[in-house]
Amino acid sequence: MSNVPDEELSQDTLFSLLSNPRRRFVLQYLNRVDTPVTLQELSVETAAWENETDAENLTDQQRKRVQVSLYQTHIPALEDAEIIEYDSDSGEITLTDRADDLNVYLHGDIEEEDRRWAMYYLALAVTGVVVYAASTLIAGVGEFWTTVIGLIWILGLAGLAVVHYLEEK
Repeated sequence: MSNVPDEELSQDTLFSLLSNPRRRFVLQYLNRVDTPVTLQELSVETAAWENETDAENLTDQQRKRVQVSLYQTHIPALEDAEIIEYDSDSGEITLTDRADDLNVYLHGDIEEEDRRWAMYYLALAVTGVVVYAASTLIAGVGEFWTTVIGLIWILGLAGLAVVHYLEEK
């Protein structure tokens, strides 16, 4: 992916770009392959998706119709917004870093960072439940220590939430 431009896309522009199912598919496909693709390859994949068939079952007319539409309408729109780069000489299309702006709206991607925090919360919850359950089942651990363990777990959860909030800020 290339460098991201300084100015952000407006929400109207983002929604306008995503208003067309063909453009949404193109972006999803480019995200999935994560390598440059040719206009021809993209046209075949898009036509196969639209016609709910395999690429080898497409007619020439189905391929051509999509290719013309991509070339004349959708690729220029995405290129003007600097979401993709299109090399007309090689016919290769690549996503830019700016495509990340659309991914949130495109498929509600959970960022890797969000997944990491979810794992922290899950680990803390599981550890807390196991330790608390063990402390209540072990003979000799009184109510006082069970309460202390519960409070430590709650403080750990609160501390993790504060650190998460401050990091996201």
